[in-house]
Amino acid sequence: MALSCRSVTKPDDSQVDFGAELTGFDVETITDGDFNFLRRVLYENQVAVIKSQGKLSPRAQYELTRRFDPAAGVYSHGKSIDKRSVLHADLTTIPHPPQVQVIGSGFVEEYGGLSNIRLKHPHHKKFHKNPILSEEDYDYTHFYRWHIDSAMYNLDPPLVTTLLAVKVPKGRLQTSRYDDGTDTTLDIPFGTTAFFGRYRLYDMLSEEDKHFVCASKAEYAPHPYIWISNAKSQSNGLGIISEGLELAEDQLPPFEASKIKVYPMAWKNTVTG
Repeated sequence: MALSCRSVTKPDDSQVDFGAELTGFDVETITDGDFNFLRRVLYENQVAVIKSQGKLSPRAQYELTRRFDPAAGVYSHGKSIDKRSVLHADLTTIPHPPQVQVIGSGFVEEYGGLSNIRLKHPHHKKFHKNPILSEEDYDYTHFYRWHIDSAMYNLDPPLVTTLLAVKVPKGRLQTSRYDDGTDTTLDIPFGTTAFFGRYRLYDMLSEEDKHFVCASKAEYAPHPYIWISNAKSQSNGLGIISEGLELAEDQLPPFEASKIKVYPMAWKNTVTG
């Protein structure tokens, strides 16, 4: 089958202006030509969905990620995750390659060299300051948390992240409430990962804010996901509510100032400019 791509399927009234679906790919045996096509599609569309890859091996998934960024030879959170990190309970590491993590819910007999594992999907009640009330929890939910692809201390994030849907939940939808004062809601399947368009986000800023973003950098706390382990999230899953619950430096694991990460708030697309 020839390689092809098209815009992601979306409702007629949708304002989504990013994302592409690709067909004709076998990631397990991807060629240089296939990869070059995929790379351009991804950088031009920000999100690339490759259909029918449910039997992809963890090794092939890791190799695809590393092909985008050959320097990404270790898992972006290091060889192990501290038990105090907000990530520790959510991830299960595959033996080979250990750069691939498993997330889900329920009993899994075997996957990627793991046997008889019981996965527990993270729930926003553990992390949000104001979770959905118990009597509304069947019909409503919150997006749990922004996607964390790097330790933001010592290690840099990979250029590209890959997510493989091995088995997705079936059945009814829930309504995700943003509960941020906008009355925004979104009907979603269980286990949804949401994406938003960064270019549109930038275009929505005032000229003053655009200048601020382009001229500013963000400095992360040492071991930031341990630093926020006692803090709570906003209801839309984006950002921490500042209540002074962050850990003091003497409560953190040892750290070196030279390994604290500082990143620009805006990045240049290396393919489209």
